[in-house]
Amino acid sequence: MKKSNVLKDMPTKKNLIDHPSLIVLLPHMHSYCERGLTELLKGNKEICLSPIETYATGVWDRVAELDTALTSLRLAWQFVTDLGSEPSPSPEKYRYHYENFVLRVIGFVDRAHRLVGASLLLPSKKYEGMGGNAYVQKATKKSHLGLHDTLLAVAAAVNSYRGPRNELIHSNAYSSRELGLFMAVEQFSMDTGAVDINELKRDYSSAGATEISGTIERLVAALTTLLDELGRVFATANEFCAAKIK
Repeated sequence: MKKSNVLKDMPTKKNLIDHPSLIVLLPHMHSYCERGLTELLKGNKEICLSPIETYATGVWDRVAELDTALTSLRLAWQFVTDLGSEPSPSPEKYRYHYENFVLRVIGFVDRAHRLVGASLLLPSKKYEGMGGNAYVQKATKKSHLGLHDTLLAVAAAVNSYRGPRNELIHSNAYSSRELGLFMAVEQFSMDTGAVDINELKRDYSSAGATEISGTIERLVAALTTLLDELGRVFATANEFCAAKIK
């Protein structure tokens, strides 16, 4: 029986918020924070922001949402990875953490489209409402083909989970042939003889961790390319506001 191949390294730990394309907006985030703290000390609830500060905070918030979601995926990966080294991994725990991963991973498509919508200053009601992703794709296909292609790459990184996610939402808990067998053995307290059921469960958990890790790697690569493409958009917004101030 082969030994479990448990992953040791966290997949792609870097944060999107540290992407070089965002550096041009950093001074405006600093001024926003300084202004916000000053108003907070005065007891004022409202902060008067400049257009570029409003733009920078909108972009920053969208990127932060992506980072928060990535943290959740990495936690799911860690839990599944840990199961691969337990003496007797629980199939129920595996299902719980894998379901959590599946339910969250599809949400990156919406978040990526909203980041692009905010970055291009598209109407928020259009890109945040029903059909918002299609609206952003149509807008980028006309004048930002690189962004359009990268949004498709983000979707491609997670599209294989769309079917399972819809099933989880509308009908059934996640299941597989292997999980069904493991749970049946436990339920009936079966003697599996020479078959090391715990080793099989560890191997299964390790394979799941490898799958999750690979998905996170592809997703981060696509999102990093998206921020590469948005770099020119951020620079243009910064230059436009600087010219207006002069």
